[in-house]
Amino acid sequence: MATKYSDEIPTNPFELTEQMIHSTFEKVIRIATERKDQLLVQLFDMKQDYLRKENTRKKRVADLEKMIRQFNETSIQENEIVKFQGEQMLQTKAEIQKYEKETPVPFPSFNTEGLDGLLEQLEKLGSIQATAVPYRNKTEPIRRIGKYGREKGELNCPIGLALDGDKIYIADTLNSRIQIFSTEGKFIQEFGKGELDNPYGIALYKEWVFISDWELHAIFKFSKTNYKLIKIKTVVSYPHGLTTDTNGEVLVADSSNNRIAVLSSDLEYIREIGKDKLIKPCDVKINNNNIFVADNNEINNIHIFSKSGDLLKSFIKLENGRGYISLCFDLYNNIIISDYMGKSINIFTKDGQLIHKIKCNYPTGIIVNNNFDIICASFSDNVINIY
Repeated sequence: MATKYSDEIPTNPFELTEQMIHSTFEKVIRIATERKDQLLVQLFDMKQDYLRKENTRKKRVADLEKMIRQFNETSIQENEIVKFQGEQMLQTKAEIQKYEKETPVPFPSFNTEGLDGLLEQLEKLGSIQATAVPYRNKTEPIRRIGKYGREKGELNCPIGLALDGDKIYIADTLNSRIQIFSTEGKFIQEFGKGELDNPYGIALYKEWVFISDWELHAIFKFSKTNYKLIKIKTVVSYPHGLTTDTNGEVLVADSSNNRIAVLSSDLEYIREIGKDKLIKPCDVKINNNNIFVADNNEINNIHIFSKSGDLLKSFIKLENGRGYISLCFDLYNNIIISDYMGKSINIFTKDGQLIHKIKCNYPTGIIVNNNFDIICASFSDNVINIY
């Protein structure tokens, strides 16, 4: 009898079937592996198209609900309203089903959560090209917020940024204030004038806003409800970027003390991280339960520490890794870095491989939203660029 992988024709029909199954699956796996990057691009584009159509459907439902409210204010009988509502809902559902049938890849349940899950699984295959998909066409800003000036809605050398839903908090450094804009560029509010001098970093936690002030060597705590000052703490020297942990601790790039200072949410000093290992820390962020520090260092610009303060890894050497360096993370755990002296935004994989670079004039603070839109402050142009 021939063996399973023999070139001879098996005499046992069950053995023939098993060999055919092995051969088929090997072919499927090979084809799938070769096309995974192409498939991811297609899925990402489909996701964007689906989200656009989803917004259209939401607007249609909102218009329907408005019409129903208007009907309720008239003398039309309740059964007529219910009938009208049912007809409109069925029509909307039919449109959704039609769109699902037209998609080139069938999904058991086509929704944003299911598609995000599939994208996540494909990303885990480890393709560098896959993680670069959201940035492949990003070269120029799609929108700019602000302009030079001292009036509300104008900026003078912005640095730190923070994102809260559709609100962007901006450290308007040389105007000695914090300004809040919508992501569409509409001015909302300012605060901190008369209290801040040169605000640098911004971090949000629950109902509080934490600000580092480079000139005053202090950390400020404001209420996010009314933006009133709650507390000031001067336990740092030339503080730069800062962030908050899930338990409310505030981590500050204590630049001149060559460390990360860890404070409580009430701004009481707790401990330090990275002393004697950092040269001039510029920014700090937490990702996957590790602490990432951007360092003004000619050897390695990014350091990873454990929560207990152990140095785990030092990597990524920027070509011009001096001056302001800020970092953030996207949903793929890519590391996005603003290189001030290099006049560029750099996207690295979590392993430190460069996958994309965007030109930006003296970038400082940087954040990214869940749609992979990069929001970056341009210190010299006095604007916030959105890519």
